[in-house]
Amino acid sequence: MQFKAIVMVNMLSSHLLGCFGAVTLAMATNSHRVPSQRTTPRDLNETYPKYRISPLDGSIIALPSKDQLEFQDKEMGILIHFTIATYISIDGCNGVPGLVPDPHLFDPTILNTDQWMNSIIASGAKYATLVAKHNCGFATWPSAVTFETRDNVTSPYNYTIADSPINGTDVVKLFSQSAEKYGVGHGFYYSTVVNNFLNVQNSLVDATWSPGEIRITNETYDEIVLAQLTELWTNYGTLTELWFDGGYSASQMESIQTLLQQHQPQACIFNSCDTNGTCLSPNAIRWIGTESGLPNEEIWSTGVTNDGGDPTSKYFAPAECDTTLQTEDRWFWGKGQPLRSLDEMIDVYHQTVGRNCLLELDLAPDRSGLIPARHAARYKELGDFIQSCYDSSIVQQVANITTESGVALAFDYPTSIDRIVIMEDQTNGQVIRAYEVYAKIVDKEEMNGTLDVPWSFVSSGSSVGHKRIDLFKEAITVTDVIVNATRYVDVPKWRSVTVHICGNWTSSTV
Repeated sequence: MQFKAIVMVNMLSSHLLGCFGAVTLAMATNSHRVPSQRTTPRDLNETYPKYRISPLDGSIIALPSKDQLEFQDKEMGILIHFTIATYISIDGCNGVPGLVPDPHLFDPTILNTDQWMNSIIASGAKYATLVAKHNCGFATWPSAVTFETRDNVTSPYNYTIADSPINGTDVVKLFSQSAEKYGVGHGFYYSTVVNNFLNVQNSLVDATWSPGEIRITNETYDEIVLAQLTELWTNYGTLTELWFDGGYSASQMESIQTLLQQHQPQACIFNSCDTNGTCLSPNAIRWIGTESGLPNEEIWSTGVTNDGGDPTSKYFAPAECDTTLQTEDRWFWGKGQPLRSLDEMIDVYHQTVGRNCLLELDLAPDRSGLIPARHAARYKELGDFIQSCYDSSIVQQVANITTESGVALAFDYPTSIDRIVIMEDQTNGQVIRAYEVYAKIVDKEEMNGTLDVPWSFVSSGSSVGHKRIDLFKEAITVTDVIVNATRYVDVPKWRSVTVHICGNWTSSTV
């Protein structure tokens, strides 16, 4: 289960970190270190949000960054949950503040991150985000951070992979190397708002301590966060996505923003913005508001709220729909946990990617460090469906006529289709507000006399954005198809319109 509250938590201290203070960080030379790609941080007050004014009705049209458009093109990603929580019976340390599992539990015997990539690629995903530190506080890389306690004692952050039986291994490094090897974009999830090891809940250090618990200040905690993010963002390559599950605190924001723009300005940021429009990065990605993968709503590329978005917003912030392969919203591997059926996962794909939302699907290695065979089979089934159905369109098309408001497709003979895929060019913003699809439907066996066939309504919707997939109730045989934008705030730019016939897919028994 994820911790998604996205408002910034106002810390008791207004201290904004300008340096590491009492926290120190030993940075080893690493071939994956990323040099600063920008000499000065971006001034977000000048660059985000960017928008233009509609020439038709004067409304706001939010403008995307190049990185956001490239990220939307990936369409599907993977969120990997493999930490100390893999080795306990419950799904993470969420809601159990005193739970700090023994680091000696973390003992994958045949860890193989290349094997993870097999399932990632088979699913059709183009990027993968690794949970580097979840709410337990366990770091899956050998963090070199030290800090001062309230008792003026210098202490190492000794709740990492270096304190486990596989000391000498760096899961973050292995994952990053595998992703680069297989051409998969990679990034990291790091929870700033909860850290059981440091006695932190909702970004605040608990003011009471039990014997043996670490005693630090809120300021020291913020410095630890910044130091660990520095390790992650400077040692493991150019990153595609960074996750702030639950957001970040007001006292952390300025320092994280500066660090981000110095080292990973190209990364897209999940939970970049709070609901008031205060953002870490112009490459903002927002949460859709449900972990079901079935949002069942129109989804816009704009807005900062945890829902379908707002077409009138000045913030271009595409939605990301995260969900699990295991049932019951289980994110970490669970012994004997059932999997969702292929039919349901296909539905998830259509309600996310097919509704202008990035799909981020959980991947849960087991305690050996591998993706279980049942899981791997289901990822491949989903990827096979996507490839078979959508990698090519109906080829009997003989004409594609684009007008100001629509696209018309004509075929050289009656052709069966059961869905249409519409893509909008969002380079200058998402401008279509409603559309309708019509077709000339004929009897499948009819080869002549099709000139006078009337247009029949097939489907309609509001948001198109990166991609819209409309599924028909049944296959229809057509000679022509037309898509019309019926409402728009500027002349639409159509990226593509394709039709497909995919038939019925059924899941195997697991």
